[in-house]
Amino acid sequence: MAIIGSTDFYIGVRSLPKRQFQEYSAHLFDEWETYVDRELQLPDYSLSLVVEEGSIKAVGRIAAALGVLYIGIGQYGSFISGLQIIHGQVRTVSGYLGERAGAPFQSSREKPKVRRSGESLARLQTLFVKVQRGELSVDEAMAESERIFGHELDEAIDFKRELRVSLEQAPLLPKQLALPLVDVDGEEIHLDKSPRKPRQPQPRQPMPNPELYRVEIIRESRRGDRGVRVISL
Repeated sequence: MAIIGSTDFYIGVRSLPKRQFQEYSAHLFDEWETYVDRELQLPDYSLSLVVEEGSIKAVGRIAAALGVLYIGIGQYGSFISGLQIIHGQVRTVSGYLGERAGAPFQSSREKPKVRRSGESLARLQTLFVKVQRGELSVDEAMAESERIFGHELDEAIDFKRELRVSLEQAPLLPKQLALPLVDVDGEEIHLDKSPRKPRQPQPRQPMPNPELYRVEIIRESRRGDRGVRVISL
């Protein structure tokens, strides 16, 4: 399966009691799961959420098989249009996780630090942009897509075939007319000479101690049961 979106967040609050921490993690997953099931138009996908104490730091990931992505993208006409729409849906549900993670701590002076990553969908969209701008050949873009998806691309025959056809049909466009270039975080890249605002450094994470815990919640498929593990750090 390919990771199609991820959300990392850090909330600098005091450690929670074990039971409260588990309830917080489970409730956050419940909210996210419900929202994703409603907003993400894919027939199947995997969700995972890993939350650690010592303040609260976590990562949520969405993954899907390429065959499933092929079906989801095909709902929207052209490959590139479907790719953009699914990518937008993933960014929306990733942003929702970051918003809900900080909701119980709104009274805290510490604001959640959230980072979304577009993962493989953003990287694939960038390949189309570079082919349109003449910066990559179709063969070079296909070779890069193999590095993104690994051996799964060869197994997803329909996806791979449609990807190549779509790259071959992508018209060369002037830079100002081409699709927005995005980075791996799904953020638009502005190709100008002005200095970019540096990312805020992530705070140093406190060393774990025996009283801290990590909660791992995974749902392997859309209609599958979730698995939960609580691990002492």
